[in-house]
Amino acid sequence: MADGGATDQGVRIGVVEPNRLHVLRLRVLRPGQPPSSVDHDYDHLAEAVHVAAIDASDDVVACATLYPEETPDGRPAWRLRAMASAPEVRGKGYGASVLRFGMQLARDRGGELLWCNARSGAVWFYERLGFVKMSEEFEIPPIGPHFVMEVEL
Repeated sequence: MADGGATDQGVRIGVVEPNRLHVLRLRVLRPGQPPSSVDHDYDHLAEAVHVAAIDASDDVVACATLYPEETPDGRPAWRLRAMASAPEVRGKGYGASVLRFGMQLARDRGGELLWCNARSGAVWFYERLGFVKMSEEFEIPPIGPHFVMEVEL
């Protein structure tokens, strides 16, 4: 794991292989769906960065994937996908630590803008990290309502 440090609770933040994220993605983002639903084409892009918070039991408790992709209106940017935190650790800062580390990695690779399709229920989380809404709410079946959000890196 490429090291991004540890939180004050001993959870390590770092870069991992995409398959390390599958259990948490399935549990949080795609419950009840087949395991294949969390293995995405973008996971295998050479530029993709997969960041995880890993606890003392070696379990991934928060994750995110970032890679270069234009915004919906065609501006050069990086995209955030499959951001998730285990319900039992929400509010402890692991998700924010994962995202901040991923944002720094994107900056280090020349990124100036990061965007995502944020689930409506997570808008508050992204806003706390500087993201702003760039769209009206829209539906992504079968996942639910989302907003396009972005932040300057």
